[in-house]
Amino acid sequence: MTVLGLGMGELVLLALIGFFVIGPERLPGAIRSLARVATQAKGYAASVREQVDTAADLAEVRRQLDELREPLAEIRSADPRRAVREAFRDVPTPASRTHARTPARPQTRPRTRA
Repeated sequence: MTVLGLGMGELVLLALIGFFVIGPERLPGAIRSLARVATQAKGYAASVREQVDTAADLAEVRRQLDELREPLAEIRSADPRRAVREAFRDVPTPASRTHARTPARPQTRPRTRA
């Protein structure tokens, strides 16, 4: 079993040193304080890890948005009428339309005698 990366032998050695340095009366309070500090440190580490993950996720989203900006700009600037004109520019015209037409004669009313 390990606590804070320390093995069982290391924990026993620390408890013995604490017993002689702090004394048997204050040792339980010191252990509680140490446990509280360790718990807070774990909470802070988890919070920092979460913030780093969030920042990494935001960086990924920004990168994806940057990749989409150019195609979106092309779509926004698209002119469908121009695209249709360009598409039909290369379409051959029928042979009958290539000859010049003679202008149509104006229709005249038949003359009536009165």
